[in-house]
Amino acid sequence: MLIRSARPEDAEHIGSIRVAAWQAGYRALLPAAYLAALDPGANLDGLRAALRADTPPFTLRIAEIDGQPIAFSILGKPRYDAEQSVAELWALNVHPAYWRKGAGQGLVRQAILDAREQQFAHLELWCMCDNPAARRLYESCGFVPNGQVRTIDALTGYPLHELAYALVL
Repeated sequence: MLIRSARPEDAEHIGSIRVAAWQAGYRALLPAAYLAALDPGANLDGLRAALRADTPPFTLRIAEIDGQPIAFSILGKPRYDAEQSVAELWALNVHPAYWRKGAGQGLVRQAILDAREQQFAHLELWCMCDNPAARRLYESCGFVPNGQVRTIDALTGYPLHELAYALVL
């Protein structure tokens, strides 16, 4: 497995991986009709533009096997009020055909390295409370719950209960 920086031509793969991961991983958390309506082509023009930028607003990594993207992660400045020294792992999505084969762990470890290289002191993320596999993954990489919980609906229109995790770099 190779982990590399994403390129604009990866956008379609990223969209497909995201939809497949959400449809499989969030079956018990989101309505079936919502998951069925997810569009792998949504927002790809904006993603391509960000990946073409001289200074992208995030670090997007791809995990691939034999040249085929199977997973991605996005690291950036927090999308919530936080100190300058904090980075956030915005997303981690692995195609379900590759769950528990090391791609997620590899991408999380790469995000930790990227955050250190970008001179952040802390790395945080939000994980759905009812996602025990993701929680085990983050904990195996050294993240610990920091006591913050929230319920958000802005992304999906449905209430999602999340737990914050943190790692000192």
